[in-house]
Amino acid sequence: MGVATVTEMKQSVSVSGKKMFRTSLNNRHANEWPPTDVSSDLTVEVGTSSFALHKFPLVSRSGKIRRLVAEAKDAKLARLTLHATPGGAPAFELAAKFCYGVHVDITVANVAMLRCAARYLQMTDDFSDKNLELRAEAFLRDAVLPSIASSVAVLRTCEALLPAAEDVNLVARLIAAIANNVCKEQLASGLLSRLDQTGAQLKPAALDSPGEGDWWGKSVAGLGLDLFQRLLSAVKSKGLRQETVTRILINYAHNSLYGLMACRDMDKCGGVTDTDTDTDAVKKQRAVVETIVGLLPAQSKKSPVPMAFLSGLLRTAMALSASNICKADLEKRIGMQLEQAILEDILIATGSGEASTLYDTDVVARIFSVFLNLDEDKEEDGGGGFDYDSPRSPKQSCIVKASKLLDSYLAEIALDSNLVPAKFISLAEILPDHARLVTDGIYRAVDIFLKARRHLFFSSFIIPSIIITY
Repeated sequence: MGVATVTEMKQSVSVSGKKMFRTSLNNRHANEWPPTDVSSDLTVEVGTSSFALHKFPLVSRSGKIRRLVAEAKDAKLARLTLHATPGGAPAFELAAKFCYGVHVDITVANVAMLRCAARYLQMTDDFSDKNLELRAEAFLRDAVLPSIASSVAVLRTCEALLPAAEDVNLVARLIAAIANNVCKEQLASGLLSRLDQTGAQLKPAALDSPGEGDWWGKSVAGLGLDLFQRLLSAVKSKGLRQETVTRILINYAHNSLYGLMACRDMDKCGGVTDTDTDTDAVKKQRAVVETIVGLLPAQSKKSPVPMAFLSGLLRTAMALSASNICKADLEKRIGMQLEQAILEDILIATGSGEASTLYDTDVVARIFSVFLNLDEDKEEDGGGGFDYDSPRSPKQSCIVKASKLLDSYLAEIALDSNLVPAKFISLAEILPDHARLVTDGIYRAVDIFLKARRHLFFSSFIIPSIIITY
């Protein structure tokens, strides 16, 4: 194989700037890389790897290498450093093999780095027909973009290739393809469901979408926060079902916030302290919580977001000192769905401290205030609204449930020696009079509170005021 000199390369370029020669590897070298019977005249360093190569096959395919070789001081033996190659040494090795005519299998695992490397090395059709860029694009078009699973898999590989993957518009195309295909799959699933309900005959092959169309959601749980946010925003804009969005968010939260989401006691889960609220790890987790909350389905009494998940998010948000907007959003959501809550959902611990209470009663007070001030005129079921203060209200059962929940909460916090009587009374009186059809719960809570403070009973008129109230 001959060696192309700088002069020869200059002569091989036409007026238009396109190359005029082609590689001339013989068949004997088709499966050998690099050929062993020709001395290397080009050394390329990528990261910690060094490649002893030959100028001619590389300059015939790569515009970048052609330019660098032409600019080299030593025309006979050139040494290039290409440390910025997207995908590093593995990507460059495949690109170099492609230049030598060795067959390169383009797969879901390597197509992103080959596409980015092709742009960086300028392996386009401007320098050689059917070059690496064209090959990678063809694979993306035919094998990746039509498939949700393949698109998600390639998107995950793009994270290690940023910003190169953004520069070739690969990330945006993958996200758009996933969103479009998910929308199509959801429409098809809905059509099949309606046909099934009408008794139409369905072919077994038509029912090949596991997990009710959101099977792919589990595979995006490992995405970085930025790509996850962009992807979920895209599929939401295409009309992805709220139930599916919720399941995807739950998967992502448990994958990214495991240890905080898994437990109910902030102290036991290792809640952050004042000394580590600004560490990189805490900042990252805080960003995850705030992003997840921002991606939740619209606030509604009929929201598909489980109460336990909302409660866990609120605990985590408080432990990580998330923004007030984030915490207020969660408090409102919990208040709107309060009839679904159980005691453990509102037992939200406060931070450590000798003078602090065990549980954050202010948060619970705000949650119940949201519940009591729901504007039913804006609810999806329409109607003229209702008055919680009316004993004959159609929503009386909801407020009765809330009263039982509050009384259970009061009984739980009554043992806290740091809870002042005024706070206990304020919480007990937050519900209207007709809310408690049975007063056993509140009397039990008051009894526990008084027994835990026998020393105050005879020295203060505050505690007897509770008895007078009830």
